[in-house]
Amino acid sequence: MIDAPDLARLQARFQKAVLDGDDDVLAEINDSEKENRTVLFGVYRNAYVLRLVEFLATDFEYLHAYLGDENFGELARAYIAENPSPHRNARWYGAKLAEFAAATKPWSAHKEIGEIAAIETALNDAFDAPDVTPLDMAALGAVATEDWPRLVFSPHPSTRRLDLDTNALAIWMAVKNDSEPPKPEHTDKPEKVLVWRTELTSKVRALADDEAMMWDEMARGVPFGTLCELLATYWDAETAPARAAGYLQGWIGAELLAGPE
Repeated sequence: MIDAPDLARLQARFQKAVLDGDDDVLAEINDSEKENRTVLFGVYRNAYVLRLVEFLATDFEYLHAYLGDENFGELARAYIAENPSPHRNARWYGAKLAEFAAATKPWSAHKEIGEIAAIETALNDAFDAPDVTPLDMAALGAVATEDWPRLVFSPHPSTRRLDLDTNALAIWMAVKNDSEPPKPEHTDKPEKVLVWRTELTSKVRALADDEAMMWDEMARGVPFGTLCELLATYWDAETAPARAAGYLQGWIGAELLAGPE
């Protein structure tokens, strides 16, 4: 029987061999009658990698569907080789996949791949964001008219803002809806996208330029009166407040805000 210290040492060496490719542990393993120790231990290494590929395919469901098993598997294995898992919880393992795909050949030559991964990362993060009661219209009912210009709103913790340089969102939506995705292409200007969670459902939609500007400034703590003034750079001064109020009402209805200060 192996005593506790030796067992702990062997377990540590075994783990290091699986995670880091260290072959020193082979000295601790016997050949079987049918196969040598290198092949036997390779079963564990391969099983570990396959399990991580499975986790990634689950977290990036529609990127997987878009690329297909073989191409996604190549991306996943390359990512695994460069990014040993630092977490016991596999939920967070794919956090850098979008960044990896955007910076690593051959996937970096197809920018939509990294951006689709970014969309799915944001959706996953939105789902796991803290639970905060969203702002509702009733909470604003008691606000005096003269106080509205000073109101500062806060995004719900589940919200994520993305700027996409390709039609990645259209591709992602087509794949999600089992439709033929459009051919990837670069957009004339970044597509502004908002991701958030409503109850137990993560959602994503594109923003108009003026709404995206208003959202970004709101998230920086700009008060409502100034937001109306900023919208006047897109619309005339008379219609800008009504448009700002319309966006605010839509955000509240979609549970995008956490509350006023």
